[in-house]
Amino acid sequence: MDDSNDKGREVFLMEMNLFTEKDLQKCIAAFMEVFNAEPWNDQWEPERAERYLMDFVRTPGFMGIVATEGEEVIGFLFGAKRAWWSGDEFFIYEMCVKATVQNQGVGKALLKHLLEKLESDNVATVSLLTDRGIPAEAFYKKNGFEEIERLVYLSREVRMNLS
Repeated sequence: MDDSNDKGREVFLMEMNLFTEKDLQKCIAAFMEVFNAEPWNDQWEPERAERYLMDFVRTPGFMGIVATEGEEVIGFLFGAKRAWWSGDEFFIYEMCVKATVQNQGVGKALLKHLLEKLESDNVATVSLLTDRGIPAEAFYKKNGFEEIERLVYLSREVRMNLS
């Protein structure tokens, strides 16, 4: 598929395919490149990143979509379909696009490919979590996602005393 943006940047050839385990190492490299940089500044090491992504791959209902340019993974989306009372839902666990091709339609193409697949599988909704105030939030909202005001995301340290 040809992909370019409205700003006249270089046109590149991009393919979308369902994830297979042969894509894993390239997805790990892309994941670390993206999330170890701004705005996240995580500190992923290869072994932990592999465990993290493989946890998703092993999830019942898993589906991954990989964007490639030639042999290079330039982005991917991992998630899982799950049953819900109002119809099946797909939850996006991770999505990343390499910085070198951001704002060139890769993320939008990943979502489009996902939505086409989910529509053919009669999935009703797509959900995700992302950090507030970073470019990903604006990207998802621009692509039709809405914030659900009634939900709150909660977390706590394990080693704290309950009182």
